[in-house]
Amino acid sequence: MIERQLVAGATISPVDLAKLCYQLADQAYPQGAPWRRVTFAADIATPQAVYNVLIVDQHPIGFISLTTVLDETEVTNIAILPAFQHQGQAQWLLTTVLAQLDRPGKVFLEVRQSNQAARRLYDRCGFEPISVRRAYYHDPTEDALIMRKIMN
Repeated sequence: MIERQLVAGATISPVDLAKLCYQLADQAYPQGAPWRRVTFAADIATPQAVYNVLIVDQHPIGFISLTTVLDETEVTNIAILPAFQHQGQAQWLLTTVLAQLDRPGKVFLEVRQSNQAARRLYDRCGFEPISVRRAYYHDPTEDALIMRKIMN
């Protein structure tokens, strides 16, 4: 049986958390990390950002980051190491963290239009497409699908 643990990013030093998230994202995304290490560090330093690290069998295998302002939350990153993808880890991570949100509201995220696996995950978790951001992603240039979930 898989032993999962959710570790609040606030319990990890900001420098170590930025390094860990960069390393995980760099391995998880086919194009490499979407953010530089300094970008993670700057985001971690903002009071609205919340990071959670997924530990499986005592090893960090992924993370999720959120930014909340009033009743709107944006999922800014979710990454799972390739060896653990397609095993329900991202769904567990996303649903667990969303269940911990303090109040009802809206949750937004962006996803590459070609990322079918992520889109299926977000559909299963109750997100609906609401808009498109043209040429949002680079390397390669691609549109982003904006998705939203209403939390009650």
